[in-house]
Amino acid sequence: MSVVSTSKRPPRKALTDIAVRQSKPREKPHFISDGDPHYRGLYLLVMPNGLKQWRHRYTYRGKACMEGLGAYPHTTLSEARVKLLASKELLKKGENPTEFKRILKRNSLIAAANTFEVIALKWFEWRKKKKDLDERNALKIWASLERHAFPLIGKKAITDIKPYHILDLIERMQNQGIGDQTTRVFQRVKDIFNYAITTMLIETNPAISINTDIIIKSKSKHHPALPFEWIDRFLEDVDQSKASLNSKVAVRMQILTGVRTTELRGAMWDEIDLENAVWTIPTERKAVNTTGGGMKMRQEHLVPLSRQLVQILSEFKRKRRTNSIFLFHAPNDTKKCMSDVAISKLMKELGYDGNDPEKPHAVPHGFRTTLKMTTRLSKLFDPRAIEFQLAHVNKNAVEGAYEDPSLFYAERVRICQWYADEIEIIAQNLIFGAFK
Repeated sequence: MSVVSTSKRPPRKALTDIAVRQSKPREKPHFISDGDPHYRGLYLLVMPNGLKQWRHRYTYRGKACMEGLGAYPHTTLSEARVKLLASKELLKKGENPTEFKRILKRNSLIAAANTFEVIALKWFEWRKKKKDLDERNALKIWASLERHAFPLIGKKAITDIKPYHILDLIERMQNQGIGDQTTRVFQRVKDIFNYAITTMLIETNPAISINTDIIIKSKSKHHPALPFEWIDRFLEDVDQSKASLNSKVAVRMQILTGVRTTELRGAMWDEIDLENAVWTIPTERKAVNTTGGGMKMRQEHLVPLSRQLVQILSEFKRKRRTNSIFLFHAPNDTKKCMSDVAISKLMKELGYDGNDPEKPHAVPHGFRTTLKMTTRLSKLFDPRAIEFQLAHVNKNAVEGAYEDPSLFYAERVRICQWYADEIEIIAQNLIFGAFK
């Protein structure tokens, strides 16, 4: 009578970092399996030359398959296990992990080879072959794309560009005061996407949903804005100038709040609540001798004061030598507010009037644009709250409630504090430099 053995193979041990590190090469390649049941199918391939690579053995549609999960030690045991679980999830969905990776890599290579700039060049060459462009106009078209479109979206894969990327492009050009050119560049961008659709690179045109009649204002007044990255240099120029303390503080207040120059120069001390960090601009301000510097709104306008601005105004109030009702009074008459050209004159004297090739062209009203664009591009805040901060009045009477001063106030407090913190980072001690 034969005897059948009932002994079982001892369970495989789970791999450890030490075991992987101490595994020795043999004359022939060999596998070391991970005995942890959670990571079944994970193997370490040890080559005769000492190289170690992670492998995943699996079955797909009845066929034995194997995929690489990286080389050790660049890919650790824990990282290999994470990759293994990801592959198992693909298998549950009916996907072959190896084929999935191959497709992913191919798509990545296609995307890298089909940036907006590359496709734009193909479109441009196609346009020239049609012979509907003379050499002069062709150069203009390409130059406009190089100047405006390529710096923003040129290196992006054509498949990755979304409508908001194009909106950012439009807004940047609008803020430069080139509305007519914005329309032409936008049309060229849209044509490039249509070309990409025709050549089967994309399925939809991200520019098609943008209503340029609403967004692009060709005849809008241009207010050159100071680039955010120039604020520290600008404040340094202000502090080194012979400008009065009034002007130095006024500039900082306008930068940190984004208010209009009219609102700024007419500001009165009884409107400022430093304890609650808020400036309340009344519904109808009729400031004394402001030469038309008052403002009229349907509702009072609440302006949050950042921690930095509260400190600046507190110190400014302590050091002032007059009892003027105005924060920023005229140099020779405390009963009058600051001149409507005081800050713009200072900016001109400092070389920000467009005549200095080493400095950007900027005007006081442009500080509003700087705040708007910086906060918009951060994508941290509700765009409607940003518009409220700038006191942009909704002209639609049906939506009159939209102008409620308390609406989005908490969000606007966050906007002002975040913006002040960002400025303090780049400007360091310059944000309080007016008192030094």
